[in-house]
Amino acid sequence: MQEQEYDSLASATSKLQIDPHEDKGPGLAFSSAEGSVPGTGDSFVVEHLNVGNIGLFNAVNASLELFAERVWVGELGISTDGWSESRKSAVSDKLLDEFETLPVFVSDKEFEGHYGRFSKQLIWPVFHYVMPEMPQWHGWEKSAYEAALSTCEKFADRIVEIYREGDIIWVNDYHLMLLPRLIRQRLPTAKIGFFLHIPFPSSEIFRCLHVRKELLEGVLGADVVGLQTFAYKRHFVHTAKRVLGVEGSPSGLITERGHVAVGQYAMGLDPAGVEEKWSNASVGELIEFLNEKYMGKYLLVGRDKLDHVKGVRQKLLGYECFLNENPEFSSKTVFIQIALTTAEHNELQVQAMDVVNRINSRFGTIEHQPVVFFHKDIPYSQYLALLSRADAMVITSLRDGMNLTSHEYVLCQREKNSPLILSEFVGTYGAFSGGALGVNPMDTKAIAQAIKDALLMGAEEKLGRWNLLHQQVLTNSATSFVSSFIADVKSVKPELTNQ
Repeated sequence: MQEQEYDSLASATSKLQIDPHEDKGPGLAFSSAEGSVPGTGDSFVVEHLNVGNIGLFNAVNASLELFAERVWVGELGISTDGWSESRKSAVSDKLLDEFETLPVFVSDKEFEGHYGRFSKQLIWPVFHYVMPEMPQWHGWEKSAYEAALSTCEKFADRIVEIYREGDIIWVNDYHLMLLPRLIRQRLPTAKIGFFLHIPFPSSEIFRCLHVRKELLEGVLGADVVGLQTFAYKRHFVHTAKRVLGVEGSPSGLITERGHVAVGQYAMGLDPAGVEEKWSNASVGELIEFLNEKYMGKYLLVGRDKLDHVKGVRQKLLGYECFLNENPEFSSKTVFIQIALTTAEHNELQVQAMDVVNRINSRFGTIEHQPVVFFHKDIPYSQYLALLSRADAMVITSLRDGMNLTSHEYVLCQREKNSPLILSEFVGTYGAFSGGALGVNPMDTKAIAQAIKDALLMGAEEKLGRWNLLHQQVLTNSATSFVSSFIADVKSVKPELTNQ
């Protein structure tokens, strides 16, 4: 990305997928783009891959006026082990020329070790306060770390290829914590920022990692380290001082290389973008359909990954407790839970479905189903309509980052002003604490009481709470997040990067 007179490179998992040449229909955000390998009959199609850090992707796209140029650097969504060098070159040229994206080619073995084991079976659970002790988790293995290091070295080499003096390099998220230091070794004077999109745990948890020094030293290769909340920032600074013995400063840490700024940056949505999609006629028609279908009923909604840290089972147990304690609501309340598929912990679906089946068996009838459970995502227009019709949204994550689902809900509630029930362990809770109904997700009775309070809340209190939430969503927007972070990286003094 280039702001005014300087460049900035965003290093993140690519949202693009390369497929063998076959008719798969249009991509998710743009029509499929075809390409070919010169001198061969080989061809391919470029289309969006709807995974990765979509929030970051949307935040940067909402801030394009800040940049004259930007380049995404990331992995592809498919295996490239059998690709020739000419095919890799043709795909790279196509992506860079037409989609401002530079692919990093990693082997299947590297991807499985880095992403499948090191990132998802070690860093992800530990950073969410779950010690990775399950027998099927292999993130502790030496080969997993070696794969992560090898992958990050390929990222660093790829960035060096296109780096120009004055560029800003923005490294994103826990998968690439080793990367800033590797870039610094290759580009000693580059301006580098790193942002973590998940919680950073307390030092008592982080110190259990066998690669604790490597991760911290990797991140501290950056000039600016960004975290989502003040608590996460405090945890990071304290952990670095304790593990590495570095000195603290009012604005960050002092390392052998120089000063590293550590800041708090609240990631948000693009309100105008959500408003534009919400205003689509199809959303209005779906809202009318839902109003008719659930006329006379209270509608609770939730949308989470079916992951052990998202608290889906705890949410359902709270709803079950609510119905047990308030049987008069059993025939006039429906909970629609959208549970997004994940590659890990598939056994959790069974645990959640046990509660769903128990609730529907006890409180359901031929005409009424208290829980509607979708183990898949739904189209965005349907999702916005569901948020708009809801009488309350329930988010009970055991540990989470900003959870932008709550922001979408607030924006969709401009007419009904329905309450938000929010876990105290979500990063957004600090900003939303005055407007949301906070709950401890491990306290089933507290969730049940919050549901009752939300459904019986008066119009005046609803409006007052919604106004507080709405103001926070507008203040902590996608553009403010991107602009503040980039501005801080831009302000790094050149002499500090040389130390």
